Amino acid sequence: MQQFFVKTSLTLNQAFSLDPEQTHQCINVLRYQSGQKVVCVDADQKRALCRLEVQVSNAFATPIEFLKQSSEMKIKVTLIQALIRKERWEFLLQKATELGVYRVVPLILRRNVVKWDKTESQHKRVRYQKIMQEASEQSKRTYVPELMDVITIDEIKAYLSDNNLVCYENESAHFIKDVLHPKQSITLVCGPEGGFDPSEIEQLKEMGFNIVHLGARILRAETASLYILSAVDFMFEEHQR
Repeated sequence: MQQFFVKTSLTLNQAFSLDPEQTHQCINVLRYQSGQKVVCVDADQKRALCRLEVQVSNAFATPIEFLKQSSEMKIKVTLIQALIRKERWEFLLQKATELGVYRVVPLILRRNVVKWDKTESQHKRVRYQKIMQEASEQSKRTYVPELMDVITIDEIKAYLSDNNLVCYENESAHFIKDVLHPKQSITLVCGPEGGFDPSEIEQLKEMGFNIVHLGARILRAETASLYILSAVDFMFEEHQR
């Protein structure tokens, strides 16, 4: 069933209009008719089954039942990801959202292949946030992860959590399962295509990060991030059983 994030605070039996993009999707893409159902989520993460009323160029939704089911992890995972190439970055944002990430923080490191252009940052951020919203709708989340401003390694301290991990292909690093324990919050740092400079790893260790490796194979930057997010989700879900 189609899900939309809406700005209106949901109230049972009180109709509201969908925004122009959502209206277009209902009428012209999905070909919905009056009486069909969609799920809407408001800013307070209230989720409701809604009945549609479709007119010529407008669509209205009326909440008829609140839904208690939630797909959100209780643990908050912050992913600090060094910038990677556009198509891989967009793929990463989409899949990280589906895997339950709480927020994504773009990071600039010495070996970044991608250079950050501040003049294009706002346009890119709008596009990236839309990708994350659509992924949240598709995966039936009640929360759209926030995409933060680009930071440098010195600014990572602002995003420390109860458990802080950095992925690094080093033989002396711990395997992820040995240091990853369910906490209230976790911060993960993953490097760029060019990898970390050793001095950056030392700086992160001084901040209290545990150095972890993800197995015998060297993974692409976007694969490593999704691998560790999957591991966090799996371990936390198992802990909750």
